[in-house]
Amino acid sequence: MARKKFEITPEQIQDFRNATLMDDVFMKAFFEDNIPATETILRIIMDKPDLVVISMSTQETLKGFDGSRGVVFDVYAVDSKDTQYDIEVQNKPDGATPFRADFNSAMMTVRTLKKREDFSTLSERERVVIFITATDVLKGGLPIYRIDRVIKETGQDFGDKNHIIYVNVSHEGLESELGKLIHDFRNGDEGSWYHSEWQAKAKEARKKFMKSWEVREEQVRTDEKAVTSENIALNFIKMGKLAFEEIARGCNLTLQQVKDLAATVKA
Repeated sequence: MARKKFEITPEQIQDFRNATLMDDVFMKAFFEDNIPATETILRIIMDKPDLVVISMSTQETLKGFDGSRGVVFDVYAVDSKDTQYDIEVQNKPDGATPFRADFNSAMMTVRTLKKREDFSTLSERERVVIFITATDVLKGGLPIYRIDRVIKETGQDFGDKNHIIYVNVSHEGLESELGKLIHDFRNGDEGSWYHSEWQAKAKEARKKFMKSWEVREEQVRTDEKAVTSENIALNFIKMGKLAFEEIARGCNLTLQQVKDLAATVKA
């Protein structure tokens, strides 16, 4: 079966140039080693102007155990009070379901408690899962949703120190720090961002974003060329009219490659 040709269209190139922080590859390149931006985002979402991020990473992986599923966090951060944050950017609603939020929260809880530590230690290490979503996943018409477990009968906070937050990037007209953050996340022109201090990093990330597609396109073209050469060589082998050395030279393959192809025909 012929391989479908991979090409980047002019429309796609324009999309790449206008990529927003909601685009997965661009977002990851932007957040790489970017503690200042991570800190600003968490200060706004958590409404804590003095929050200090001491470490962060992208694509943080937590493996499952005994066959259970693992998880990869888009952005994982820890602040000066040892609170852990998982920031997930999601364009599709099914990628930000309550079940996934709960699972990510549970995985952070599992990694928090060390062997032989008392469960009360968890009270000192809060866990926050943040979903930044392209649509209003929870359908309440709000820009932000903060979810904590409460006791139904009393309305009191359950106090398990697990928090889930949804930020709705589709919300418009909010004139606040959160509104400015939402604007910057959905805007593909970093020159118009409220957070102008992010522009240099955004330009650097955009170059990486574009380069990743160029590398992918070149790799596919190389693969297609190799497949075409092998197909031509196979046809000559089946015809049986040329020596393997001649086929190798004509198809720009090594003699061993031609012998390997011939072996598949005989098999």
